[in-house]
Amino acid sequence: MARSVIALVACLFLTAAHPCVAQEWATTKPQGSDETHAPTRFDIDAQPLAKALRAFSEATGIAVLFDDDLVASLSTHGVHGMVEPRDALRILLLDTALEAHFASMSAFTVTARSTSREERESVPPPAPVDASRPVLDDRRAATLQHAIERALCADVLTRPGTYRLAMQVWMDDGGSVRRVSPLGSSGDDMRDRRVVQALDGLHVPSMTSRFSPVTVLLTPSSSMTASCGEDA
Repeated sequence: MARSVIALVACLFLTAAHPCVAQEWATTKPQGSDETHAPTRFDIDAQPLAKALRAFSEATGIAVLFDDDLVASLSTHGVHGMVEPRDALRILLLDTALEAHFASMSAFTVTARSTSREERESVPPPAPVDASRPVLDDRRAATLQHAIERALCADVLTRPGTYRLAMQVWMDDGGSVRRVSPLGSSGDDMRDRRVVQALDGLHVPSMTSRFSPVTVLLTPSSSMTASCGEDA
């Protein structure tokens, strides 16, 4: 599977990575100034997690507090593109069983994610990150983005631009979406179900299927809402 993470327009963020266990993606506004948490350009490759977290701090000026022993054996798929720091950090932590919490106005703390015994026993160990696999390039990512946008814009409730939702999307070799797994909720259960229904069975260019699964992050964007209105 590919290791790449590509940010497209403000409302869609795509990453091709190993499947992860569903987890909540916070919808609350982060603490700190707007400047501190404004979308930032990230170019962090697949690498040991500790090194990636330090690169995140250098790119944002936000401190990331973590125990070296906790992250010593972990790797990340990386993140590339323009995205809000809180989302970039959560993407870096995909497949690690770790989560980030706000510790102060300009700091995150990384800790082990709280799970029940049953959840811990059912979770397979994460696959090693393969940094040699090809990157999901801008052209293929844009093609996949367009297909997803068209599907979601067809329903007023699912139109991107007014909510935040992360999900993983699996595609078969023929280019059909076979599975959609939300990573948390948009805050509206009906909308979550409609998003899954809109993408389930969607045909996408077969050239993108080898990057399956992809993680899709929908974020608020007034420009995307306007774009859907123009296409309707």
